[in-house]
Amino acid sequence: MLAFEDETTLTQKPCIYKSMSFEGEQMKIEHNGSRKRFSAYISMIWPDQKLMYYFYDKMNSINTMDYLQRIRKYVIKTKWKRIILIWDHASFHVSKRTNDYISAQKHWLTIIYLPKKAPYLNPNERKVNQQIKSCVCANRFYEDIQDQKDAISHFLDNKFRRWNDDRHYDT
Repeated sequence: MLAFEDETTLTQKPCIYKSMSFEGEQMKIEHNGSRKRFSAYISMIWPDQKLMYYFYDKMNSINTMDYLQRIRKYVIKTKWKRIILIWDHASFHVSKRTNDYISAQKHWLTIIYLPKKAPYLNPNERKVNQQIKSCVCANRFYEDIQDQKDAISHFLDNKFRRWNDDRHYDT
């Protein structure tokens, strides 16, 4: 099985995207000034375009290895022989800790690195990450970060099908 993996950082602070307004005025969004952030790790099976995703407090080697363990559980559950995961050169992807973990997983996991500075080669960038930010997060403020995670989950589950049944948030 082939999958593209990517992460995106989401913030509670509202961002204004294209909107209709009078010349010289900008849309105003009431908010409490919170800038809480969280990260979404998202994998897309190709060519089916089904998703597996999980929310973490930040992107790092420990969360990357945890996400790979979640993928491993699903590989075992579905009796796939192996998965080929395509991802970028993020610092936590190429860290010694992550590489040591990946080296121990060679029997079921193959990693292919995209060229550096080439996000346009990863379909998750356009098909998923940009759409989350423009359709779910743009021009809105969520009082509670859990509400934002729920809205993103709802959007992803309706727009794409999921290839895992697990709950998908940690924080």
